[in-house]
Amino acid sequence: MSKLLSFYFLLLSVSLFGQTDTTGIPFKLNQCFTALTDLKNFNGNVIVSKNGKVILNNTYVIKGQTDSLTVTKASRFIIASVSKVFIKYSILKLVESNTITLNDKVDKFIPGFPEGNKITVEYLMHHQSGLPRELANYESYDSLSLAKIVELAKAEKLQFEPGTKTLYSNVGYFLLHYIIDKASPKGYIEFIQKNIFDKMRLKHTSEFNATQTVIDFAYGFNNEEGKIVPSSKKSVNRFETGNYLSTIGDLYSFSNQFMSGNYLKKSLAIKMFNQDSTLVQAGGRPGYRSYLYKNLKTGVTFIFTANYTDIPIMELTGDIISIVAGKPYTVPHKINRKEIPVPAETLLKYTGKFALEADYTQTFSITLEKNKRLAITDKYGEVTEIAPDSETTFFFDPASKDGYLFTLNAQTRTYDLTIISTGLVLKAKRIE
Repeated sequence: MSKLLSFYFLLLSVSLFGQTDTTGIPFKLNQCFTALTDLKNFNGNVIVSKNGKVILNNTYVIKGQTDSLTVTKASRFIIASVSKVFIKYSILKLVESNTITLNDKVDKFIPGFPEGNKITVEYLMHHQSGLPRELANYESYDSLSLAKIVELAKAEKLQFEPGTKTLYSNVGYFLLHYIIDKASPKGYIEFIQKNIFDKMRLKHTSEFNATQTVIDFAYGFNNEEGKIVPSSKKSVNRFETGNYLSTIGDLYSFSNQFMSGNYLKKSLAIKMFNQDSTLVQAGGRPGYRSYLYKNLKTGVTFIFTANYTDIPIMELTGDIISIVAGKPYTVPHKINRKEIPVPAETLLKYTGKFALEADYTQTFSITLEKNKRLAITDKYGEVTEIAPDSETTFFFDPASKDGYLFTLNAQTRTYDLTIISTGLVLKAKRIE
């Protein structure tokens, strides 16, 4: 699979209520995850609750593969960007203590930061800073100090005027990490340990250290052309905005406690959420996927931790929300896409160079090979051939819904590209 498509995260084991009723919500939730697991599309732990009542809390393990995939409720997973919820909370704790304000500008903490007088702490929190998704050439670094990350961030150009748009930015959260480190008396790690993990008794959540043995550590796996293989040690030990380990129980506990009013004023805790009253944070890297969804209006909380990459996150989330709301959904099932012939003159219309709107550094070229098939070459030089199952839709794996969609732009009279990856819909802009 192309690297482009892979980039883009306690209680009772299962509530028995409703399990014998095939029309009940717990049964349908369990049916959904069981089907995904049978399709080799999920391996990990899940909790779903509504209005504080747990309706599913279960572990799912892909059978017939390596025993190392096996996880339990006690398993500790690398949660990648789900750790951003700890950063958001920490910023709000600093606001509560009048140490910082949400209106503070970046240049207050990082003097000389380009356009730092326009970027507020709140813009950083809600991905409205204008900073890009990733640091340029971030893949070339095995590890980076926080100071070096800030230095590299200074070289990045804004994608838009701060506060005018929303664009997911890991760079912005690196800066929030730095602000917490500078604004708290004993630094970032000590602040999060004391104000979150210790106070909320999250005993199984900590920063990951590859040099130490981790009890109940869930090692990550990828699906590569149908074969389940372990992730590289390099991908496990990547630098992050806090490279955290956690359990499903600790994450669920945090999701309940931060809004309780016992640790942070509710008037501030509400700022963890988007304008639509949802807190949505996905985390992912090779070998790991994690997800935290909380909706204040519906009362639904959905969290999963997985030591496996090949999970259709957005599609799965939509199904879970539909099931809990009593709306129609489709049980995951085997996909078998069939290639059809498409004339070479049609395929030529789709060739060109593109860049993702969500991350302009992710560029790739589409070419026609031997007048038969389109091939995508990503920025790393990896080539993936794609086959058509209609005149405008293409796939690289016949057993997956992931793929490519070409649509005619009425203004430019050229074809735009949409990439579907693990349920995510990613728009790409033609640049050549």
